[in-house]
Amino acid sequence: MTNMVTLIAQTTPLERDLATESRPATAGDIRKLGELYFSAYGPGVASENMEAAVADLEASFEGKYGTYVPEASHIVTDEAEGIIAAILVVERAKWDGAPDAPFIIELFTDREHRRQGLAEDLVRASLDALFQAGHHEVAVRVSEENSAALALYLSLDFRRWAPEENDE
Repeated sequence: MTNMVTLIAQTTPLERDLATESRPATAGDIRKLGELYFSAYGPGVASENMEAAVADLEASFEGKYGTYVPEASHIVTDEAEGIIAAILVVERAKWDGAPDAPFIIELFTDREHRRQGLAEDLVRASLDALFQAGHHEVAVRVSEENSAALALYLSLDFRRWAPEENDE
């Protein structure tokens, strides 16, 4: 089993304009989001097939993983309006031992559009939206083996979160 690490960061306002244009993800995007989700992770990683991926994204919007936060959940589209990157945020994670803060439940990018700063800009847009809404922190869970994701979040001032440190 993959070891997961929970990271947490302070929300912040944008300090500069982002290079990437994004917009809030809506229920009308679920089909395209599911297709990207499936292709970004590959068969069997996030979902067994395309329909399961779409169903999982639909469940995300319906609250399976927590109350969906549309203003902090953004997508990036290409010229043809295809979704090439997405971040999905909920008010609180539903599992035990999670921080009492908004939670990034998904961040994924089309394989052909990686290493272009899309994920970083999506996280920054979410940090700003959450800050503007009055939230002070945001958290995420990442596999310890996902060095690219860890590097991204650590570069954005996320730090390891441990429940015992926050119970004091």
